[in-house]
Amino acid sequence: MSELLRDLELFQQLLEQVALKFGERHHPSSAEIREWKGQDISDFQKDLRLSTRSTISEKWFYNYVKNTPEKLPRVDILNLLTTYVGYANWNAFKARKGADPFKKKPTAIWRKVYLGLTVLTAIGFLTYAFSPKSRTVHFCFLDAAKKEPITALPIDLIILNDGESPSYHKTDSLGCFRLETKEQHVQFIAKSPYYKTDTIYKSVHDNTSHQVRLQTDDYALMLRYYTGNNVKDWTSRRGELYKLIAEDAIIFELLPYQIGVELYSKQQFIDKLSVPTKTLQKLEIVETAHKDGQVIKLKFKIAHE
Repeated sequence: MSELLRDLELFQQLLEQVALKFGERHHPSSAEIREWKGQDISDFQKDLRLSTRSTISEKWFYNYVKNTPEKLPRVDILNLLTTYVGYANWNAFKARKGADPFKKKPTAIWRKVYLGLTVLTAIGFLTYAFSPKSRTVHFCFLDAAKKEPITALPIDLIILNDGESPSYHKTDSLGCFRLETKEQHVQFIAKSPYYKTDTIYKSVHDNTSHQVRLQTDDYALMLRYYTGNNVKDWTSRRGELYKLIAEDAIIFELLPYQIGVELYSKQQFIDKLSVPTKTLQKLEIVETAHKDGQVIKLKFKIAHE
């Protein structure tokens, strides 16, 4: 510990002895010198003058007694106070009290400091011990009917945490997703072109793995089948598409490079699918909605390299 800190500790011991000395002949409002009020300070100034023929100012008292000083007072003031309590001067007080000041009973101010540090340490420990710990949770997605991992296309995931903005993720090539979280429960939305959108709510503990089964979207699967070149009977293909798609269906293509969309009527879309081209082989269903057994909304894109 530095010389300054040792001297400041000795100064606090000196103030305690000053309070004891003053209390022998007077009755201050508090035994703690830092708690003295205006009349106490005035009486102490008079008593100090009677004892030493000198005194201190009220401003000095507030700077060095009421507050916690960062430096020692002038040596003449220190000599004055040590003379008041029965020592020749400050050096004599230091020689008597300063051999090992920290083995002695702590002064009131340092007791408060030690207590504060102890409380802060305890709070820090309890905060660490009981604060939520981060954990890694794995979710793997399976086709509910086939009980196989969904790997053909990544699944879009929207993580919904209380008090936070949604975050967006995708499954990996194994159909899985890894989440770092401190929450006890996880809620997210799973979306895929050929599976029904589902909101998942899971309780999670430690580092765990979960399997999530998604139901297929039969309408999207049928559209994928009828838009594929594996259907050789074009007349049959058109007939099935007429049945599958509603007359007022909203159909649009997402154009590449985010330049916009192109709208199609039911007839235009079916005509597009009736012409076998290499481009048609890259058609991907992005989103569907259906009602009363027919598709009422269809979003698709042409995959580009």
